[in-house]
Order: sequence, then structure tokens, then C-alpha cells
Amino acid sequence: MHAAMILFSALATLGAGAGGCVPGERAALLDVKRGFTSDPDGVLSSWTGLRPDCCRWGGVVCDNATGRVVELRLRNALADGGSTGLSGEISPALLRLPRLAHLDLSHNSLSGSGVAPPPPLPRFLGSLSALRYLNLSSTDIAGEVPPQLGNLSRLVALDLSSLAGLYSGDLSWLAGLSKLEYLDMGFVNLNASVGWVRAVSMLPSLRVLSLPQCGLTTSPSSPANLTRLRKLDLSSNAINTSTVDAWFWNVPTLTYLDLSGNSLSSPFPDAIGNMTGLQVLNLDGNGMVGMIPATLQRLCSLQVLDVTVNQIGGDMSEFMDRLPRCALGNVLVLQLSAANISGRLPEWIGDMAQLKYLDLSFNNLVGEIPQGIGKLSKLTRLFLNKNSLNGSLSEAHFVNLVSLEWIDLSQNSMSMEIRPSWRPPCKLVYAYFPDVRMGPQFPAWIKHQPDIKYLDISHSGIVDTLPQWFWKSFSDAVYLNISVNQISGRLPSSLRFMNSSLAIYLGANNLTGSVPLLPEKLLVLDLSRNSLSGPIPSEFGAPELVELDVSSNRINGTVPASLCQFPNLLHLDVSNNDLTGHLPQCRNVSSDDLGLTTLILYNNNLSGEFPVFLKHCKAMTFLDLAQNMFSGIVPEWIGRKLPSLTHLRLRSNMFSGNIPTQLAELGDLQLLDLADNRISGSIPRSLGNMTGMTQEHPPLSLNPLTGYGASGNDRIVDSLPIVTKGQDRDYTSGVIYMVSLDLSDNVLSGEIPEELSALTGLVNLNLSRNHLNGTIPWNIGDIKKLESLDLSMNMLSGGIPSSLSDLTSLSHLNVSYNNLSGRIPQGNQLQSLANPAYIYIGNAGLCGPPLWKNCSSGGDDSVQQAPLHGDKSLSKIVFFYLGLGVGFVVGLWLVFFSLLFVKTWRFAYFQAIDMLYDVVYVFVAVRLSRRSAEESATS
Repeated sequence: MHAAMILFSALATLGAGAGGCVPGERAALLDVKRGFTSDPDGVLSSWTGLRPDCCRWGGVVCDNATGRVVELRLRNALADGGSTGLSGEISPALLRLPRLAHLDLSHNSLSGSGVAPPPPLPRFLGSLSALRYLNLSSTDIAGEVPPQLGNLSRLVALDLSSLAGLYSGDLSWLAGLSKLEYLDMGFVNLNASVGWVRAVSMLPSLRVLSLPQCGLTTSPSSPANLTRLRKLDLSSNAINTSTVDAWFWNVPTLTYLDLSGNSLSSPFPDAIGNMTGLQVLNLDGNGMVGMIPATLQRLCSLQVLDVTVNQIGGDMSEFMDRLPRCALGNVLVLQLSAANISGRLPEWIGDMAQLKYLDLSFNNLVGEIPQGIGKLSKLTRLFLNKNSLNGSLSEAHFVNLVSLEWIDLSQNSMSMEIRPSWRPPCKLVYAYFPDVRMGPQFPAWIKHQPDIKYLDISHSGIVDTLPQWFWKSFSDAVYLNISVNQISGRLPSSLRFMNSSLAIYLGANNLTGSVPLLPEKLLVLDLSRNSLSGPIPSEFGAPELVELDVSSNRINGTVPASLCQFPNLLHLDVSNNDLTGHLPQCRNVSSDDLGLTTLILYNNNLSGEFPVFLKHCKAMTFLDLAQNMFSGIVPEWIGRKLPSLTHLRLRSNMFSGNIPTQLAELGDLQLLDLADNRISGSIPRSLGNMTGMTQEHPPLSLNPLTGYGASGNDRIVDSLPIVTKGQDRDYTSGVIYMVSLDLSDNVLSGEIPEELSALTGLVNLNLSRNHLNGTIPWNIGDIKKLESLDLSMNMLSGGIPSSLSDLTSLSHLNVSYNNLSGRIPQGNQLQSLANPAYIYIGNAGLCGPPLWKNCSSGGDDSVQQAPLHGDKSLSKIVFFYLGLGVGFVVGLWLVFFSLLFVKTWRFAYFQAIDMLYDVVYVFVAVRLSRRSAEESATS
């Protein structure tokens, strides 16, 4: 009877194997499928009751002998293409697959659209006792790692990496995984797991330990019993233990060690030399100090060495001498970027025959590039940018670089001496040569590099005509930069044939023609500082355009309404052109649909009222309408509709009305320039609440004038004129850090509000050429950072506050032509100002140094109200000379009539009158002073 039962069982088993999967397990798999709510790629489409053999379903692997399900391989293979894969829950029906040894659900977005909270890691997985392989990486599972996983005593590989919100405060459950060889918990929060080293040291079979970006801090020095460990990845944590005592130096079996992105600021330990089998050593981004140890010469198997962003601080020759000579023929990657290395490159660097990747950028290397580098036939990437290398590059430097695809020599002092007919042996894809002198002729050798997708030869001293083959040779380029040269030629009327182009920089050349029609994919276009003419095309393509700079050309016509149709446009600069008319209304734009952050229109002939479409630009940070013919009032809604505004320049227009008090609502505003308009009324006291102009306001972390190009030199604006320290100054994009308030040359009246002294971050304050009266605020010295203060040509009275002497940064002061009186304050900074007599001219009531007029002998410094132009005798003489000048001007009534209607003539004329008045006043003051001295001497 017993034998019959055994026979029956054997026949049943064979029948199950021959006929496919076990029916009960097929039902379990269908329940597993029901747990998934979405299958966009049809991975489970074959899982159907109409196909009885589940062993033939996609991703299902059965044992050939028993028909039992042993593997579920449901990894999302299309994740790199953007597929979310399966979503839903991991069904408990898996428990009905008792022989399941391999479960892979990696890269499936189980949380689906992300609207619902991410699912937890199921605890029942710890009951799948047959599991040897479990991979749930990148599945959006969250919550605590269940300690029940420690029951999987047969588990060999466990991957829980890249899970959103997964954490574990105690890894002691790892002790149950005695057979575990592979453990990856990258991105799992282990910050609270203080005993993690002790936990992993209980895994005697462990070969791979990967814990990147887990929030690990100090690494205990307790010994780890990891005698089989080959790969250790602790990158991007906050481990700051002493490198000398760290346990990971005591694992001699390691072949791969990645400690990048930690805080190992100690010197490089000699113990590195004990890991003689090490093939990959990555210490990038730690700030370790000092030269690599000489013991590194023992690492004869070394293939990859990365010490980027450390403080080695030594000579390049010494560094190279400490590399293992026994491994030079095997090294594939050498990365020393930003390692504070100086000196010269040795010629024998060419002996590293297998080298594929060499990065020495952002160091202090000097001298010429040795020709030996041309022997590296396997080299694919060469980065020598941001050094102080000099000399010239010849064809010998490239003679055997047949594998080179990426080269960056930017920001050195090199030149290239290469024949126009030379054909490089390599096929470059990325070619960055900014600041490398290639000119004066256009480098013809790049014609023979049709595979280049990223080309930068900006600022290369090229003085030549753009060759006819250029556009055809680089029609497939993604990034193209030939800016800051003297390249001439006419632009094609259309660039739409450049189907792959994302960024084109042609600025600062001598190109002619008009703004061309643009490629459909283009994101960035810089045509600034050329000689382009004609109007901006009404429909010029590039619907995804992010940045457009056509400044400093001869472009005329109007700003086309089509610019309202660019939803991604962030930066627009059309300054320094001949544009006329009104700006488009953008009536079809709904609320906050325009993403503009930077709009620069200065120095055109644009007119109309303040642009209403800006109401839809909630993200606007930099707005420049200066030097146009805009009129009307400065609207109150700026404070509400443009909450992110940091810079507002409206100078030299025809704006009128009052300064809106609502401007004080702009919490980040740090530059306000309303000068040279017709603005009247008083200065609002609320301007003292502009927190962006205070010392406590943090500086901008992002520069809105910075472009989006791959080169760090790319800017949406070259320079901006700012009036400070009594003169026009051109500021580069560093103007973004200027803190300035300029209300000069208007018709403002009333007193200067004391509240302005709360703007402690101001560097420039200009209230000149208005009708302001009253006294200078006594607490103006609270603006400690002030470098330039101009209150001239007003009707201010009273004394000069003594707090001015506290302004240690002040380098320009002008209070001339007011009604000020009393003793001039003394102070080291005030005494060091240039042209001291002209600072106070036109205030006859002032006395004391640097003026010749003495204050009362009794030491009375009381402020007396004085007439605008001093005492009576002085006034008669001054007005006599002025009367002659005025009479002469009246005689030229035709010229005067013209001055009334031509603003630039009027401005120049009154400047001349001011200068004439200064000369006469000084001359008379000197004569009267001498006469007074002679009378005193005779008496």
C-alpha cells in the first residue's frame, strides 16, 4: 500500500511537470496580477486563464522537473524610456508559491500616479522562506524595512535601493541572513541605525555592500568580520570619522572602494596600501588634505583612481611618482579635478597606455602640455580646463588620439598651431576650446569633424569670415558657440535646417543680416553685439525657446506679438537697438501664463504706458525699461503682481505721477532706479520697509542674468549702465549684487524720510536734482555699506549730520547746491574724499575744512539758515557773472527754443551752465578770501 502511494505521488509530479504549472500556483499568479492596478506595457498580458500553462507566461520561470514556480522576473525594462511599469500592491498570493526563490519587481512605480501614498514594504515577504534573490529597487515603496526580512535565511541577494521614504532604525535583523552575499540599501534612511557596522559584520558571506546616500554619519572603528568583501560603496553619506581609524581600511580583500561625497577631511592614510587587490578607489568630494601616500605604489591592480575635490596641494610630478608604476599600463581612469594640484604634467604620462579618462581640470597646472599625451590611443575623454597651461598645441599632441571623443581645454592660455589641411585622427563629439587662441584664421580642421555635437570656440582670437561650409558641417550640432570673436559674414535667413540644435551662441562678432528663422528644438539663442538689422520676424519658430538675446544690434521695427506665445521664455534681452512703438498687449495670455524672469529693453525708442502684460509675469525678477519713451504713471500693481522682483530700472523715460507706496511690498527688491523722469510728490516713507535693501537680506543665490548655456561664461546681458559715484559705469552681470536706490532728476518734493536710513544694505543712494527740502536725516550714518551718496541740487537746509563721518565705505559724496549751513563734520573717511571743495559748493552757510571759510571763533557750531548762494556781497558778484551768461543765452533765443524740445541738448546745456557756475563761484570765493585775509593783516 505504501509503495503504491509513492508511485502515485511520483506519477502526479511527473504529470504536473509534463502538463505545465501546478493549477494552484496558476491561480495564485492570477491573484498576484489582480493586485496590480496598472500595466501600461502589457507585461502581464499573457497571464490569462485561457493559457493554462503558467510556466509560459511572461516573467514566470518554473522548475522543469516539478512545474513549480521558482522565479518571477517582472523588472520594468522600459524604465529608462520613461515607463512607470506596474503599479498597485504586492499581493499576499505570493505566499502560495512555496518554491519561489527569485523575485524581481525592480523599477516599477508601484505607487502609480503618486496621488495615493506610497505602499509599505509588505511584512509577509519575510515568510517566503525559499527566497534566494529579492530585488525591490526603485519601486516607490516607503515606510520601515520590516525586520521579518531577517527570516529569509536562504537569501543570497537583497536589493532595496532607491526606495522613496524607506527607512530602518535598527539593522540587527541582518544577523539572520547568514548566506547573504549581496546587499544594496542605497538611499534607504539609516541615520538612526547607529550599530550598522556591527550588523553588517555579522554577514560572513558578504561580497558586496552598497549603502550610498543613507544618511550615515560617524563610522565606528570596531573591526568588521568581512573576510570576503570585495565591493564597498558608502558614497554620499556624512561619514566624518578619522580616516586613520576607519574600519574600511582594514578590509584587505576589497577590489572596489567608493567613499566619495563624505567628510573625510583627514590626510590620506597609509593603510590604503594594504588593499593590494584594489581596482577602483573613489575618494571624490571629501576635502582630504595632503599628498597621496607612497604606499599607493603597492596597488598593482589599480584601474580607477578618483580624488576629485580634495586638498592635495602638491606638485603634479610628485603625485604621478606616487602612483603604482606596476599598474600604469592598466589604469583606465585618472580623475584629479579641483584637487589643488600645481606644477607641470610629466612627459611620461603617455606611458599609461590603457588610459581612457583623464580629468585634471580646475587645478593650478602650468607649462605646456607634453607631446607624450598624444600617445594615449585609448583616451576617450580629456579635461584640462581651468588651469594655467600655456604654450601651443601642435598636430603631435593629437597624432595617436584615435579614440578621443571629448576634449575640454577651456580657460587656459594656450594656442593651437595646426595646418588648415590637417585631418585629426579622432572623431570628436564634444569639442570645447573657449579662450584657446586659434585665430586669426577660422580653424579649418574642424571641417573634418562631422560628428561634433557640442562645439565651443568662443573667445579664440578669430578674425575671419565665417566659411561657407560651416553651417553644413555643423547642421547636426546640439550646442554651438563661436561668440566673442571678430567673425564676419552674413547669417542665413533661416536656421531651421539645424534640427538638433538646443543652444546657439553667436554674440560679440561682426555678423550681418537679420534675425533668422529658428530651429524647432532651440532653447537658447544669443545674437547680441553684432551688426544685425531689420525687424524681428513675427513668426520665427522655436516654440520652446527659453532664452533670447539680440541686444546691441541695429534691429528696428516693433516687438512682435508672437513673443506672447512662448510659454517657456525666461530671458529676453532686446536692449540697445532701434525698436519703436508699443509693446504687445498679450491679451490672449491667461493669468500668470508668462514665465519671464528677465526682461531687458533699455536704450530703444519704445513708447506707451507701463506694459500691462507684465501682470502675467509673476516670476519676473529683473525688469529694465530704461532709456525709452514710456510714459504715464508707475502702476501700483507692481507690488502685488511682481512679487519676485529684485531689480527695477525705469530711468530716462517720461513716467509721471507719484512713487507708489506699494513698491515697499517687494520684499526682494534691491535695486530701484526711477531717475530722469517726471515723477512728483514726496518720497514714500514706506520705502524704508524694503527688506531687500537691508543688510540682513541674504544675497541672491541665483543670478537672473546668467544664461543657460553649457559654458560658464554665457550671460543674457553683457553689461548695464548704472549711475553711481557721480558717473555712468558699465557693470557686467555682477550688477545683480548692487543694492541701489536712485530717484534723481525728477520733481520730487518734501523731506527725505528718516525711514530710508533703515536700508542698511544700500551701496548707492542718489536723490539729487529734485525739489527736496528739510534737513538731511540725522541717522543717515546707519547705512554702513554706503559707498556713494548724492543729495545735490535740492533745497535741503540745516547742518550736515555728524553720522556721515561713520560711513567708512563712503568714496563719493555730493551735497552741493543746497541751503546747508554750519560746520562740516570731520572724519577720516570724509577727509579722504576726492575734490573736497566741490562736494559742498553752493552751500554758502557751510564752514570749516575743507572750505576756506572759518566757523565762528567762539566755536559756535549752531546752524544758521543761510541763503542759497552765500552772503550778500558774494551773491552780487556771482549773479553779475551769471547775469552776463543769461543775457548771452537770451540773445540766442532760437537755440534756447530748440533746447526746449530736444532732451539731450537740454541736458548737455545745463551741464555746461553748472560747470560755468562752479568755475565762477570758486574764482570769486578765492578773491574774496584773499581780500579778507589782507584786511585782517592790515588791521
